Amino acid sequence: MKKILLPFLLAGSIFANDLNIEITNYSLALNTEITIPKNPNYAVRGTYLYNDKPNQNNYFSIGFQAQGENALDQYNSKLAIFIDFDHTKDNGALPIGISLFNKNFGNTTYPLFGKMEVGYSPAVLSFDNATRFLKVKAEIGVKPIKNAKVFVGYRKIRFNENYQSLGYAGIGFIF
Repeated sequence: MKKILLPFLLAGSIFANDLNIEITNYSLALNTEITIPKNPNYAVRGTYLYNDKPNQNNYFSIGFQAQGENALDQYNSKLAIFIDFDHTKDNGALPIGISLFNKNFGNTTYPLFGKMEVGYSPAVLSFDNATRFLKVKAEIGVKPIKNAKVFVGYRKIRFNENYQSLGYAGIGFIF
C-alpha cells in the first residue's frame, strides 16, 4: 500500500493545482486536480481511496474535466463536466458527470466554498462485476488562508451495491 500511496502523493503534490486529503474512521482519500497549463479550462483529476475496513477493496479514479465560462460566473460559481475511470478490485466504470463549485458565498471573514458532484455510469459503461455505477459527493468548507482549505463532506460511491457512503473531514492545498 505504501508503495502506491507515496508516489501518488508525491506526483500529485508536484504537479497538482489542488491536493485534498479526506479522512474518515476507516479510509483515507487523496484527490488531485492538475490544470492543463496552456488551457486552464481543462484538468486531469485523480483519486486514490485507501480502505481499512474488512471486505472493502481500495478504490481509484482518474479522469478528465472541462469547465468554461457560463451563466453561473456572476455568482462565483463554475460548472464542469467530467468523465472518469473508476475501479476497485472487482468493479469498474466510466461515469460521465457534472460538477458545480462555488468559490465564495456568504459575507464572512473567511471565504466559504461549496462543491457538488454527481457521476453516473449505466450498464453499457460499467464492466467487471458492475452493472451500474453512481458517485455523489458534496463538500462545504472554509479557506482560512489563501493556499489552504478545511472542509467537511459526504461521499457516496455505489457500484451494484453500496461501496462507501459516509461523511468525511479534510484539508486541501491550492498551488
